[in-house]
Amino acid sequence: MNDILKIIFTSTVVSAGINILWKYYESQKSFKNAKYMQITNYYRESSGKDMHKILESWTQMLFLLDKPEVKKKMESQTYISKLINDTYLYSSPETCKRLANYQQFFYNEKEISGDTDDKFEVLVLVAGIIVSLKHDFTGDWVSIEDTLKVKLKDMQNVESSIDKIIKKLEYDVQ
Repeated sequence: MNDILKIIFTSTVVSAGINILWKYYESQKSFKNAKYMQITNYYRESSGKDMHKILESWTQMLFLLDKPEVKKKMESQTYISKLINDTYLYSSPETCKRLANYQQFFYNEKEISGDTDDKFEVLVLVAGIIVSLKHDFTGDWVSIEDTLKVKLKDMQNVESSIDKIIKKLEYDVQ
C-alpha cells in the first residue's frame, strides 16, 4: 500500500511540474505574440499612408514604367534615393533584405546589360520587393510569379528562367 501511495504521489508531483512548466511556456509565448501584434498594429496605423505610397511607387516601377511621367520619376536619382530610404524605414526585415538585394544588384552591375537574364533578375528583384511590401501592408502574400504574370505577356515561355532567379534569391519560401 505504501508503494502505491508513493507512485501516486510521485506521478502527481511530476504531472503538476510538467503542467506548471507548460503553462509558463504558453504564457510567455502568448505575451510575445500579443506584444508583436500590438507593435504591428500600431506600426500599421501610424504609417499606413506612407506604406501605401511606397507600395504604389514600387508597383508603378514594375507596371507603369512605360508612362512618361513614371519613367521620368524613376530616372531621378533623388526620387529613387528617397524611395529606397522610405522603404527601409517603413518595411519589415524581409522587405529590407529584398531591398538590399536590389541595391546590391545595381552596385555590382552598375548598368543592366542587354542580357535577358539581367532584365529578368531586375523584374524579380522589383516584384520581390512589391510582394513583400504588400505583405507588410495587408498581411497577405502574393507570389512573385503571379505578380509577374500581370506584367509579362509571355510568362509561360520564361517561367523556368524566372523560377531559377527566384530560387537563387531565396524568395520562394513564402
